[in-house]
Amino acid sequence: MKPALTYTPGALRPRAAHLGVGAFHRAHQQSYYDDLARAGDDWGVVGINLTPPDLAAAHAAQNGIYAVLTDDGQTRACRGIGTLIGLHDARSTPDVDWSGIDFATLTITEKGYCHRSGSFELDPAAVAADLAAPEAPVTAIGYLARMLERRRRAGGGPITLASCDNVADNGRLLGGVLRDYAARAFPGLPDWIDRNVAFPTSMVDRIVPAMSASSRARLEAACGGPDALGVVAEPFRQWVIENRFAGPRPALERAGVQIVDDLAPHEHMKHRLLNGLQSAYAELGRLCGHESSHDAATDPVLSDWAGLFLRAQAETLACPEGEDLTAYGRTSLARLQNPTIHHPLNQIASDASFKLPQRIAAPAAERLARGAPAELQAMVLAGWALQAGDTRPDSTGVPTRDPMGEEMSRRRAAARDAAGFAREVLALPLWPARLGQDAGFVADMARWLRAFAQGDPRQRRAQIDDFVRERANA
Repeated sequence: MKPALTYTPGALRPRAAHLGVGAFHRAHQQSYYDDLARAGDDWGVVGINLTPPDLAAAHAAQNGIYAVLTDDGQTRACRGIGTLIGLHDARSTPDVDWSGIDFATLTITEKGYCHRSGSFELDPAAVAADLAAPEAPVTAIGYLARMLERRRRAGGGPITLASCDNVADNGRLLGGVLRDYAARAFPGLPDWIDRNVAFPTSMVDRIVPAMSASSRARLEAACGGPDALGVVAEPFRQWVIENRFAGPRPALERAGVQIVDDLAPHEHMKHRLLNGLQSAYAELGRLCGHESSHDAATDPVLSDWAGLFLRAQAETLACPEGEDLTAYGRTSLARLQNPTIHHPLNQIASDASFKLPQRIAAPAAERLARGAPAELQAMVLAGWALQAGDTRPDSTGVPTRDPMGEEMSRRRAAARDAAGFAREVLALPLWPARLGQDAGFVADMARWLRAFAQGDPRQRRAQIDDFVRERANA
C-alpha cells in the first residue's frame, strides 16, 4: 500500500520554485516542505528541469505524488511526498509563472553556475549562446536572469534565490555570476537585483545515491509498487541556511532547518569532513578495487585511514556552535558504512576537478601554512591525477566524467617521471599555489603517484595499510 498524505496537494499554493529536480532534491528539500505541509503550511513547489532527464510526464502520471524510502539497516520508513505541485521540463519552462514565487532553490551541480573553476567569476564562453539570445536561454543562469528581468518589468516584488549545491560560498557564487550575466544581457537589471534579490548561502546534507535496479526494487517493495520519481536515501538530513532573505519565505525552522548568521563554519565542516571523505574514498577506494562508498568505508584498511584523514581535516576547522568535530567525523564515517546505501564511487568521482579544490586542496594548503604535514591530502590528489579521464563504467554501468579528464589523460601519457608529473599537476590553477611551492608536499604526491601507478588493487591497499600502521605506531 502506497504511503498516504495528511494534506491535499491541490490546496498548496505555488509559492516556491526549484531548479534541478533530481533525486537529491526530491529526497531532501521536498521532505522539509512536506513536513511544513503536514503542519498546515500552504507552500507548494514548482519544479524546473532545464536539462534531461524529462520527468514532467512521470510526475503528471503519478498526480505529483512519489515516495522516499529511508533506511539505515536498522530502521526503515516510507514517506509519500506531494509538495512538488508542478514539474516542467525544458520545453515548458518558458511558460512558468514566477509572479507568485517568493523563494527559490537550486541544485544544478557546480558546472551549472557557468563560472570559471575556482573563482566566483562568470565564464562568458559558457553562456555565449544565452547572451546571443537572452530571451531563449538554455542555462540556469540565463533562465534566472530572464525570469528576474520579467519580474522587474512587471513591477514584481522581492525574491530569495538560494543555492543548495555543494559549492563553497554558493550564495556569493550565484549572486556574482547572475549579476555579471544580467549586466551583459539586461542592462537595467543589476540595480534591481541589488535592491530586490537575496542570495543566502546554504549547506544541505543527505546521501542520496543514483537509483539502481536493486534500490528501485527495494523502494517498490517497501512503498507499494512502481514509482518513477521515488528515491532511496539515508535517514540523516541537514539544511543550514544563512539568515538573509528578501520578502516572504517558508517557515523552514519549523521543519528543523537551521537559520544562522554565519554559515561558513557549518559549510566547511561538511565539505571537509563528510564530502572530503567521500572524495577521498572515490579516489583511493577505486584504486583499491572498490565500486561503492559502502565497500570503501567498510574496508578495515580504508576505515583506519579515514580516522587519520578526518582528524587532519578537523584540525583545519573552526567548530560550529553546537557541533563536535570528532563526533561529526565519526557520524560521517558511519553514514558511509550504511549497508543500505551503495553510492557509486564513479558517481562521486565525477566532476572531481570542481570538488577537490575545496574539499582536499584548501585544507592541505592550510595545514602546510601552519607547518603541519598534508600527506593524506597528497594521497587523494595523487589518486585523482592517476584516474581523471578514465571513463570506463563500473560493473553497474556508472561512468566517471570530469571536465579536466581529457587534459589529464594527455598530461599523464606525456609524463616522464612522478616528480615532474606532480609538479605539473600542482601547477594547475585548480589548486592553491602553496601546494606546488611546498617541496615536501610535491615529494609526498610524487611518492604516492609512483606507489599507486605500479601496484594492483591488492598492493595499493597494502601500501595504504603500511602507511596507517606507521602513523599509528609513531
